[in-house]
Amino acid sequence: MPIDFEEEGLLDGLDGPAREARLELLESLHGDGYELDRLHEAVDDGRLALLAVERILGGGSPTCTQADIAERTGLDIAFLQRLWRALGMAIADPDERAFTDADLEAAERVKAFRDAGLDDDRILELSRVMGRSMYGVAAAISEVFRETYQQPGDDELSLALRYAEAARGMTPMLGPMLEHVLLLQQRSLIDQVAVEGTALAEGRMADSEEVAVCFADLVDFTKLGESVEPAELGAVADRLEELANEVAEPPVRLIKTIGDAVMLQSRDTDDLLAAALAIVDAAEAEGEGFPQLCAGVARGEALPRAGDWYGRPVNLASRITGIARPGSVLVEGEVKDAVQRDFRFSFAGARQIKGVDGEVNLFRARAPEEGPKS
Repeated sequence: MPIDFEEEGLLDGLDGPAREARLELLESLHGDGYELDRLHEAVDDGRLALLAVERILGGGSPTCTQADIAERTGLDIAFLQRLWRALGMAIADPDERAFTDADLEAAERVKAFRDAGLDDDRILELSRVMGRSMYGVAAAISEVFRETYQQPGDDELSLALRYAEAARGMTPMLGPMLEHVLLLQQRSLIDQVAVEGTALAEGRMADSEEVAVCFADLVDFTKLGESVEPAELGAVADRLEELANEVAEPPVRLIKTIGDAVMLQSRDTDDLLAAALAIVDAAEAEGEGFPQLCAGVARGEALPRAGDWYGRPVNLASRITGIARPGSVLVEGEVKDAVQRDFRFSFAGARQIKGVDGEVNLFRARAPEEGPKS
């Protein structure tokens, strides 16, 4: 039955071309199967122009309940709910047909992982990591879409049509692209995996590894946030990540960004220290509009988990960074003793550092002196 969208209040506050565009979009979406309550919700949230893209990304119309997916995959509902929470999905009402054929296929793949020998805890761990990581990817894609396809003078209909056309063209390419990046990262990690003999005989990988860790923090970033616009502050954080990616050449890896800081890791202490010095110098080269960096480096046994690292060198590097002066790289004594290149060091004192037994000898690190030119 036709809906009187004006009587429903879905055209309130609009007139002229904007009203006509809203009406045409509402009629089109309703004709595609969107129910009235969903249209009300989208209008109230300012998301009406995005519904067409939502349908394209959603894998079709919802057809399955939780019980349907459990029955067809053999996965119990309690585990499925833990899985969906780990992925960042909202848990629908048990009797609601809230899941698409794509959701069913994903659940069937999870069942295949379980049949291949992965236990539920490991599946959930992978799901949590994928959920966090893919949120960042999805947020970046959304930002790129908005900046690329939203134009001055748009109304809801023109924006919806342009977004939908772009989504239809680009969405099929994203899966293979993400798969390729995943394989690249897996190959890179395989090159660095250490298999320790005793652990292998016991049927496990080595629990911890000897690594070097660096944190590099923007100086006075919080103070900067009080004097510049959020967009400018975000640009500074983005540039920091770009600089970190530029210096993090294998075997050095950028592990994560934490607002105003980055964390780098490597099994090669020399390469990590060189990267730490390079990123501090790169920040200086950005000029007066960019904050200085300070960096701290530590070395020792650390535990890898889900792409992150835990243990003494991680905690110590973070603490040392908080002590380092702007524009400097401060390292613990074990780092100084481990490097093979001709880095220059000056003693910066012995400090009692929170969470670390005894005093830690600290050294200011500098790049090797350049030899005479021939």
